Amino acid sequence: MTSLLPGAVLLAALGAAQLLPPAGDGDIRTVYWELQNVTDIFLTLEPRTLKGERAPILTFTCRFPGKRQTAPPREVEVQASAGQFWAPRAELWFELDGIEIVNLSASASNTSLPEGAPDYWSGRLPIDVMRRLAQAPRIRGNALRFPFELSASQRQAIRAWLERITPRA
Repeated sequence: MTSLLPGAVLLAALGAAQLLPPAGDGDIRTVYWELQNVTDIFLTLEPRTLKGERAPILTFTCRFPGKRQTAPPREVEVQASAGQFWAPRAELWFELDGIEIVNLSASASNTSLPEGAPDYWSGRLPIDVMRRLAQAPRIRGNALRFPFELSASQRQAIRAWLERITPRA
C-alpha cells in the first residue's frame, strides 16, 4: 500500500497543473484571475483546411477589469497557436466573403517567427471589425502559414461569444 502513495502524489501534482480540461471547438469560457483582478472571456476554434486537415487553434479573448463587465469592449485579442505544427510564420488574416481582408500578420519583411519565440501569433481587432467578421457568411483565412475555412458552427460560435462579451444594460 505504501508503494502506491508516491505514484498517487505524482498524479495529483500533475493534475493540478491545469485547472480545466482543454477547451474544444466552439467552447466559450470565462476565467477570473484573482491576483490580477481581471476576467477573460475566450472562445476556442479548431479550424480545418479546405482538405479537412487540422489548422492552428484560434482563440478570441475579451479581457476586462474585475469580475463584472460594465463597459462594452473596444477591441479583442485573436491568437493562432501552432501547437505541434512545424515552421509557423507570423501570419494571421481573415477573408470575409471574398471581399474584405482583415490582416493581423507581421510586416511583409518579417514573416518568420523569431527564433526562440513562442509558437503563436496574436493581434488585436477593433470590436467593429470583429462584428463584421461575425456577420460574414464565409470566412477563410491563414494562421501561421496554414490556410483554413471556418464552418457554419464556428461562425455561430463567434456570434454567441460576441453576444456574451456585450454587457446588457
